[in-house]
Amino acid sequence: MNQILYGPPGTGKTHATIKETLRILDPAHLQTYEDSPKKLKERFDALITSEQARFVTFHQSYSYEDFVEGLRATTNDDKQPEYVIEPGVFKRLCDDARTQGVQPNAGIRSNPRIWKISINGSGASPTKNYCINHGEARIGWGDTGDLRAEERNDYYKKLGIGDQGTLTYFAQDIVPGDILLMLHSAEMIGAVGVVTGDYRYDEMTPDGIRDDYQHVRLVTWLYHDLKLSILPLNDNKQLTLKTVYPIDRFTWGDLLSYLEQSGVVPVKGNDATGERKPHVLIIDEINRGNISRIFGELITLIEPSKRVGKEDALIAVLPYSKKPFSVPDNVYLIGTMNTADRSLAGLDIALRRRFTFKEMPPRPDLLDGTVVKGANMEGVNIGLMLRKMNERIEVLLDRDHCLGHAYFMPLHDTPTLAGLGFIFRQQILPLLQEYFFEDWERIAWVLNDQNKSPVQAFVQKASTNLASLFGPGVAENLQNMDRRWRINADAFGNIESYRGIIEVAA
Repeated sequence: MNQILYGPPGTGKTHATIKETLRILDPAHLQTYEDSPKKLKERFDALITSEQARFVTFHQSYSYEDFVEGLRATTNDDKQPEYVIEPGVFKRLCDDARTQGVQPNAGIRSNPRIWKISINGSGASPTKNYCINHGEARIGWGDTGDLRAEERNDYYKKLGIGDQGTLTYFAQDIVPGDILLMLHSAEMIGAVGVVTGDYRYDEMTPDGIRDDYQHVRLVTWLYHDLKLSILPLNDNKQLTLKTVYPIDRFTWGDLLSYLEQSGVVPVKGNDATGERKPHVLIIDEINRGNISRIFGELITLIEPSKRVGKEDALIAVLPYSKKPFSVPDNVYLIGTMNTADRSLAGLDIALRRRFTFKEMPPRPDLLDGTVVKGANMEGVNIGLMLRKMNERIEVLLDRDHCLGHAYFMPLHDTPTLAGLGFIFRQQILPLLQEYFFEDWERIAWVLNDQNKSPVQAFVQKASTNLASLFGPGVAENLQNMDRRWRINADAFGNIESYRGIIEVAA
């Protein structure tokens, strides 16, 4: 459920996340097109577009506010600055994972709006019971007539602005797929439903309900008889008396999480345990971020045993929104880790305990059939060359700093000397400079330059006469202190320079 792909740079970790993602989200496609990287990438891109898979890269400045939730500065309608709580990438993913697939036949739209509705006041009533039992939501002011009419009658025109706004909300602004939250009292939710039909007006009301409750919307009531406090979700604020209005303090994901954590069961026939789509978050360079700062309390919640529905499930209260939060069991985390930046031993212990690790070592065997030839038709086996360089790096540094095969994979289809020279000049040599902190002598050892003729060496010692710079006396003292090296540009176009990497004898 939580895994990290780790290895030196250039071993295809980021590319491997495509297969790992498809293994979770679309295993049939992976099995059919496993040998077609293009088809796999196309399907992966489609999953990214649909946000069933998401991608983020950790860095030193990445924070909890980016990952979970935080305050964002914005301006209101009056152009005044204000701060709003905005969910981060992980919370958005969890909210979608929690809601997609739930009530699959109920018609809940993506990111539905939540509306508070009061049907005949608080507490129980025949009108409220009728609506619950017959799949409806009704409100009063029936003397206005049909709100779809082009002209409004005198009764409507005499209503206050607030009441007119309520009728507009009910007849026009609420759309099928939105969520209705019926109050039981100012502090308690009585029922939760999804709007399934457009507005209609009943000339005659059914027996047993209020005569003026003629404005109607069809609703599938998913939960009722709740008597569940609204305060933890609504910033400890009660619901107001207005009959219909939108609720912006929490989302459908927040509400569903709260219902699940409260042990609420949906009514029979509205099974909320339908299969939920798995969701994947890919965290590239996971070891480059400050894990404690980014994950916060989530470092415990992401454990498989602590997910929603598990025996040891945990709930945390988020510090900004003060809302209860848990991690669904259909969320998968895939991280990549460059061991050249930080070894596995140096990784945060809390993170290591909650992830499984899959090593991605260099694969020189993938290049054993790749041969680059020079003008004299002499060739160099790229797989053997890479293997030799990595063996030397392991001796001089460690296996975490080996060179990945991905750098040389372009040569698999186009094995040209120019292409090999470009790879060495632009990628391999700069990487070795970083690894060895520009210790050119050790870089030369990796390239076996000490066993080549000077014209074949990639790295050459400077040949300036020290006596001409400092005089004979000083030059003798500096002879073993001269650390000047130069890069031999001609070697990048010389096939013997690459062949010499393999051969130890001059």
